[in-house]
Amino acid sequence: MGLFHSYDIRGIYGTELTEDFVFKLGKSILKYTNAKKIVIGYDSRSSNLKLFSAISKAILEQGVDITHIGIVTRPMLNWIAKKHGYDLGIIITASHNPKEYNGFKFLWNGKPLYYDNGLNDVEKLISESNDVISKVLKEKKSKKYGKIISIDYIDEYVKFLSSHLSGEFRHYIKNHTMRIIADGSNGAAGEIIKRFLLNNDITYELLFTHPDGTFYGHDPNPLNPGATIVLSRKVPEFKANFGFIVDPDADRIRFVDDKGHVVDNNYVDCMIVEYLLNDANNSKNNNKTYRNNNTKGNKNNNKVAIVNDLISRKILSETITKNGGLSIVSKVGTSNIIQNMSHEKALFGCEVSGHRYFKIMNNQDSGLMTLVFLLNTICSKSYANKKLSSLWKKYDKYFDLGELNYTLRDDNKKEKIINDITQYYSNKKNKKKLGVKHIYSIDGVSVVTKNYWFNVRSSNTEPLLRLRIEGKNSNILLNVKRELEKFILINK
Repeated sequence: MGLFHSYDIRGIYGTELTEDFVFKLGKSILKYTNAKKIVIGYDSRSSNLKLFSAISKAILEQGVDITHIGIVTRPMLNWIAKKHGYDLGIIITASHNPKEYNGFKFLWNGKPLYYDNGLNDVEKLISESNDVISKVLKEKKSKKYGKIISIDYIDEYVKFLSSHLSGEFRHYIKNHTMRIIADGSNGAAGEIIKRFLLNNDITYELLFTHPDGTFYGHDPNPLNPGATIVLSRKVPEFKANFGFIVDPDADRIRFVDDKGHVVDNNYVDCMIVEYLLNDANNSKNNNKTYRNNNTKGNKNNNKVAIVNDLISRKILSETITKNGGLSIVSKVGTSNIIQNMSHEKALFGCEVSGHRYFKIMNNQDSGLMTLVFLLNTICSKSYANKKLSSLWKKYDKYFDLGELNYTLRDDNKKEKIINDITQYYSNKKNKKKLGVKHIYSIDGVSVVTKNYWFNVRSSNTEPLLRLRIEGKNSNILLNVKRELEKFILINK
């Protein structure tokens, strides 16, 4: 079924994602989870109320009550579900996808429900014949009809976010004016952003914070260059300390410095990592709260674990190590980061895409918690009175070609290409000639040499190969790119 993806259910509303399908989804998710306490929210998309009505009808008919929390971000719904003991959290969202799309994400007993840990079974339930479904529903028939209870949790969530602002931030804000431009991408975060900035005495200007499913302000994907054009212009005009943009469900965030430059996501990660590790290492109780305890007898078992995806910039792992942390390299993807954070008892996790995961958020990602810790960082004694434009420069040490995508006519050739590249760089003669230090096969193939590193991996959903190269010299990178393209293009 094309609506089911690795982390969610998603499709074009009206043709792929219909109310009839969503009604069946409601029956099936309830049968699968046997949930008794359910909370539902949604982002700003135009089709949300119709989909909410369809899934609610299915749940209410089974005699189960629903707590309706309206327009909220996905991180907020996750936090509310965990804090208030809802055994099933449902958010209607298609994240940063175009306006025609909508979808569903689920949190079951405090953990995200993905295709490989439950959504596949829900898909099977929906795919069953109508006779089987009717039989199941008849068995579950309830004389009681559930009810909808509406609650506004925004102030509680804003209070939670604000509680993690540091004493140094409080001191700074008493003596200085903090000016911020906030871009909500016409998504769900607008009211949360406004209350957070207002409650913490931050001078602000808001861009596209009105929830509007047409996303009239700009592309809803903050990674696309056009999304930050207005923000980059406004920040210097407003003489702001910095600006930020979240995607419609606010699980990702990007920052623009005081000069209007978009800051590389991994440079932001480096700044936050330095702050978190210094804070952890100075904490009197850090052995209980922060330490990695999964490596008994190993010299690393007393280090604070930070999880980063394998395509992260080299400077990130260097920053983690330099500040006494333990870099845990993970496959790309939300489920992989969360799994590694849980296993390693990590304090923080991050991806090149702008997702940041926090132990204090139950290992979930949150764009606005990232804002909290960037504020803590730039207001700390180490950085106070310095411009964001000067703070990230020290991390800009290596050349990077970004992520390059290659479309293949034959999807089956992805594995062959990766194997050919692996064999070439594993060859004893080539290893010596090219100065190969390490070869990893965590996700595709990653090769580390003295002067550069690269990763080639396949897309899970498209006939694409993704290539990322970084190194000390741009000319070297271009040469490596040409060499790797020989393997790709000959099989394309």
